[in-house]
Amino acid sequence: MKKILSILSVSLLALTLVVLAGYGFWQYRNEKVKRIVVHVQRQGTVGFLSEKKIKSLINTKDKVIGYPVKTVNTVQIEKAISKNPYVKNVDVYLSILGNMMVNVTERIPLLRIYNLKNRSCYVDTEGNLFPLSVYFIPRVLPVNGYIKVKLVTGKNIHDSLYRHTVLPGLYLLAKKIRANPFFKADISQLFVNSKGEIDMVPELGRHIIHFGDSNQMDVKLENLEAFYKQVFVRGGWSKYSSINLAYTNQIVCTKKQFYGK
Repeated sequence: MKKILSILSVSLLALTLVVLAGYGFWQYRNEKVKRIVVHVQRQGTVGFLSEKKIKSLINTKDKVIGYPVKTVNTVQIEKAISKNPYVKNVDVYLSILGNMMVNVTERIPLLRIYNLKNRSCYVDTEGNLFPLSVYFIPRVLPVNGYIKVKLVTGKNIHDSLYRHTVLPGLYLLAKKIRANPFFKADISQLFVNSKGEIDMVPELGRHIIHFGDSNQMDVKLENLEAFYKQVFVRGGWSKYSSINLAYTNQIVCTKKQFYGK
């Protein structure tokens, strides 16, 4: 008898918990959304996206504030926000307090590429092409010169459209420059010459670095860094007009010509 009563007590308790949980869920589903909380994850304090812009994307797609939780389609709102070209990732959910939480990760620009028609766009750290913004101009590595390809935002550097062009090599070189503190501070521009080879313009010294094609990229950068350290010790930044890395395992330098007495 005691065993039966014990089983009945446990069953009743379990039923009560289920009912309470169901009531709590029903109450939550009918809770009205109080506010939208937006968090934008980016490298700096300012960027392409703003809280106001994100909220406008939400409000044009769906009614949220003052509406019951059960009527809000977070999946649909995520899709609407993700269509913005500056959004890398987005996560939308409703908190138990009745707030809509919107976490957005902004694209990180790596390059600004100009083609021969002087049209330009950004390339992010994952190789995605995305448009310029009238609200924010990031400081990134510019690339110009004999770039004959059409720049299509929404495409990726590794898509078939760009696979056999100079763009993948430029992208990889830019990533390596960004990862190296010395080169990140020193290389101010990349240029594609008429041969389709890459030249680099440094901040230090008035010379051009002929990088050549994208083959043996790591070796070339290691040689350049070692050469720079030697030159820096000797104070010879102003002696050279060009530094050529295009040859295998060697650096060919051209000294400036000085005229007069």
